[in-house]
Amino acid sequence: MCGWWRTPLGGNTGGNGATVSKLPLERTDAPGIYRRGSRYVVVYRVEGRQRKQYASTLAEARAIKIKRDGEARALRRGPTLHGFSLSWLDRYAGRGHDSVRANTRREYRRLLVNFALSYFDREVRVRDLDRAAVQHFVDWLTTRPGRAGRLRDRSIANALTPLRLALDAAVAEGLLDANPAEQVVLPRRRSGRAWSTSERRFLTRTELVRLLDEVPAKWRPLFELLVATGLRISEAIGLRWSDLVLDGSAPHLQVRRAIVKGATVAPKSRHGARLIPLTPELAATLRAHRPRNAADDAFVFPGRDGGASDQGSLRRRVLIPAAERAGLTGVGFHTLRHTCASMLIESGLSPLRLQRWMGHHSPAFTLDTYGHLIDGDLGPALDLRKELPRPQP
Repeated sequence: MCGWWRTPLGGNTGGNGATVSKLPLERTDAPGIYRRGSRYVVVYRVEGRQRKQYASTLAEARAIKIKRDGEARALRRGPTLHGFSLSWLDRYAGRGHDSVRANTRREYRRLLVNFALSYFDREVRVRDLDRAAVQHFVDWLTTRPGRAGRLRDRSIANALTPLRLALDAAVAEGLLDANPAEQVVLPRRRSGRAWSTSERRFLTRTELVRLLDEVPAKWRPLFELLVATGLRISEAIGLRWSDLVLDGSAPHLQVRRAIVKGATVAPKSRHGARLIPLTPELAATLRAHRPRNAADDAFVFPGRDGGASDQGSLRRRVLIPAAERAGLTGVGFHTLRHTCASMLIESGLSPLRLQRWMGHHSPAFTLDTYGHLIDGDLGPALDLRKELPRPQP
């Protein structure tokens, strides 16, 4: 018997020994399946390279052939969105100089599973996604009910974030030419009202006085510190006495850590580790607040067991009751942070210094957050006759 199919294809992967590998391949009626002695050889390709696998029966060989061809087609189409996005999340290390927090990774996973991976079919490939597909996903989010009715516009943007970052990684790995999530239109719904800038709530000086008057004496130093420094509550409850310099001509504190869900973590970004000045009056208040036997590594505002305070408990037991007694609503710990920022802006602090003070990752984020508080008046016209030197006559 002669013919091209009798020429050995080389490279025995079936472990059938040297004798079997020397036997010629005989073509069968099934494409890609050959017979060599008493066994069958399945020939297939992976990324352009030929591979072979042995089988004992023709039926087994057919099943292998179907499976391998399917795997090859899937490989050519690229990974599924489900598989790629979850794999990406496991290795995602954040952007720039900052590492992504474990809490952020868990939140991204929750958002992916609850939204993008619930909407897109498990067989959808990364290469299948285009702008229209992602826009349909965003449109689906606008009709999806949330805890208090439909999802808010900010929640929709948050739900899109991990998908957009995963698709950024797909572009970097050559799976996509461009990120289809970059050009989608996010909702900006009026809810029956005229368009307005979404301003973050802050307290007026009168409201702040009323609130502080209602805070129990034990916790008033904490609240004064929050307003005077703009610390996040997670940063404030993470302070230890070694972080404070209360004597000398330049009292200050150093932000080195935060307490998030009971765990000690690094500041939110590399800009979160910062030095903030204190007034002599606030420094004196904090000196008086320190117990005589407090060690340098003790928490400045400890909980009942001497460990870090729980911010949820502080909100329920201290902040909310004090705000209610003061006749204020919608007050959270971030309200105090925004109040500090508003007073710093009024004092003339530049956006760059405000960014460093608040520990934001960029001045652009600071302006986006607090830009509405900056006076829109551009000031007087620039008089070049006064600004430039005049030639001597």
